[in-house]
Amino acid sequence: MTRAGTRKTPERWLLTHDGREHVLEIADAGLRRRLTWQVDGTEAATKTTSDERVTLDGGEHGALGARLPSFSGPARRVTWYSPDADLGAVASAQTGLGGVDLDPEPGSRAAAREAWIRAHPNLHAARRTGAAVLGVLLPLLTVWLLTRIDIPWPDWNLPDWDLPSIPWPDLPGIPWPDWDLPELPAWLRELLDKAKYVVPIVVAFVLARAEVRRRHTQDQRKRDADDAA
Repeated sequence: MTRAGTRKTPERWLLTHDGREHVLEIADAGLRRRLTWQVDGTEAATKTTSDERVTLDGGEHGALGARLPSFSGPARRVTWYSPDADLGAVASAQTGLGGVDLDPEPGSRAAAREAWIRAHPNLHAARRTGAAVLGVLLPLLTVWLLTRIDIPWPDWNLPDWDLPSIPWPDLPGIPWPDWDLPELPAWLRELLDKAKYVVPIVVAFVLARAEVRRRHTQDQRKRDADDAA
């Protein structure tokens, strides 16, 4: 089979808004991805990148913001931002505020993922939180295992080099102020020590719930636009 024959079909995201048809194609380009945005069949912007957050500046057509996976799989989100946005299209795309989501092509992996999230919002939030928990526990477990294993490190016979000393200049000392800072209470020190483990988990849960609410808002916005049309 030829190399061209193994190439994956580009992922497509679609939106019809104010009589304009927006299409974003995401194609593999080696270790990167090539994003091509078309408006009514004419290319508005293109970019080849390995970034997970991508902004495409379409000039008079506004901007697109895409959230791509770290390694493989479909895009997580593609949103169009109007050139009339308060912050400007590009700035809005970079912050992720507002905009109208594009829909993944029917029958695609991205469409199946979107449908699953909408059907199981609580399970989606639980999965995201569980991934954050693993991200905290796995490094701790790895360190614990390394402390339990007696690794027979080789005895390296390194040469004993007699290096010349460097004549550093005798610089004057800096008179730093001697601050007598109060000692934090034990309960606060304990809380701060545990916060580095708890905060990432809480943030992951909050972001997952916010993303579910954002999808519901997007769905309602599109329904209102269809009713108005």
